[in-house]
Amino acid sequence: MIFIVTLCGLILTAIILFNRAKQTVLNPKNIQFEKLQRSYLTVYCLATFSDWLQGPYVYKLYSDYGYEEEEIAVLYIAGFASSSIFGTFVGHVADKYGRKMLCISFGFFYSLCCLTKISSEFYVLLFGRVLGGISTSILFSTFEAWYINEHVNHLGLNSDWLNNTLSKAGFYTGFLAILAGIISQIFAESFNFGPQSPFILAIPFLLTSSYLIYKTWTEHCHPHLSAHHRFIAPLYLIFFQDPMLLILGLIQSLFEAVMYTFIFSWTPIISELNPPLGIVFASFMLAFMIGSNIYSLLLSDRLRPQLILVLTSALSFFSLGTVAVVISYILYTNEFTTLLTKVCFICFILYEISVGLYIPVIGYLKGLVVPEEYRASISNWFRVPMNIFTCISLTLNQVSEVDVKEFSPSVIVFKKFQFIYLLCSIFLLLTTVASVIFKQRYTRRYSMEESYKVPIGIVEDDDSLKEKSLSS
Repeated sequence: MIFIVTLCGLILTAIILFNRAKQTVLNPKNIQFEKLQRSYLTVYCLATFSDWLQGPYVYKLYSDYGYEEEEIAVLYIAGFASSSIFGTFVGHVADKYGRKMLCISFGFFYSLCCLTKISSEFYVLLFGRVLGGISTSILFSTFEAWYINEHVNHLGLNSDWLNNTLSKAGFYTGFLAILAGIISQIFAESFNFGPQSPFILAIPFLLTSSYLIYKTWTEHCHPHLSAHHRFIAPLYLIFFQDPMLLILGLIQSLFEAVMYTFIFSWTPIISELNPPLGIVFASFMLAFMIGSNIYSLLLSDRLRPQLILVLTSALSFFSLGTVAVVISYILYTNEFTTLLTKVCFICFILYEISVGLYIPVIGYLKGLVVPEEYRASISNWFRVPMNIFTCISLTLNQVSEVDVKEFSPSVIVFKKFQFIYLLCSIFLLLTTVASVIFKQRYTRRYSMEESYKVPIGIVEDDDSLKEKSLSS
């Protein structure tokens, strides 16, 4: 009952916020911006849609092939390790030789990854996970790096308009995740094509995204990049030249480490309630979309992104911190298990709202703070600690044989994930503290230039901007 009520409440909230956002958040009236945004969002939505098609059936595919949990964990770890190891090289290649070329290769790498799912051989699947790690590194760093360069450096558009594109990308991603979940279930189960079908279905969308990048995207790198770009230069910049980059990297690494760990850990926590996973997933994605809409509305109310980042971090810490406390209470008292599990579910909804807020705000702040010359490289270096922590977290949910004999199955589940959620809470607390420090430094650095800029949520068209420049 709680799942249906929550879903209905989220649908109603999403509709109200979407209508309010349409009334209060203005779109830039600029032909170049509209063309660039349309080109980017079309490709990005195709790419993320193909990724979401696969998500619900990765574990089921491995399980149906007869692999044990330990072997499946190895496959997952291989993907994250691949993203850590090859992601840094991906960023270097993108910054040195061009983001467009690498984004085109994304579709081919990920298509090959999908094809490996046809085989049940462990090492073929392992190779597929390596390809998947490379592909996701490109998707979640190089695509955005290309767009920001075209927006800010090539076309010279208002940097505040980045928020418009990034919040739309987050909203559309949430909607497409729900749609992809429905379609993958129809093909895999209703049509009885099996868990391989969503992976095969993703390939046309991946190849179409590569084709559209080839036909519609342009490349405008700085002329000095190829000559002077060094592999370790971004690390020197992060650790020794710009403390703000180090703080922002810490925020991204910690927050996204928790985000990816959450993907693998929410299902067991609410298993006591026998949840309909499709409805729960749809609820999470609706909460994510609500977060993206709230971000747009907060900007229209003239809240600065650096403050929104602090609020986002605090909300995420409150959400999963509460879950950690609830798990500890259940293990200590073994009382009110069903009621407290429902509390965990509500906290998960709040956490997904914070993720919906986080995605656009971190993208905007990186767009301003990260130097263009090393944008893709730095983005991928930020992801290295996140991937390492996620790999470690996959090995932490173990219990002893004594515990298995002593406790009930429901309590065993909580015991498995007690340490993981405690660690996630600590990470999010550190994220909140780092966000406060970042806000102070960011405000000092950009306060002068921002005092002359139009508030982010109130986007003006070209004519009004020209009138302001003439009058001044």
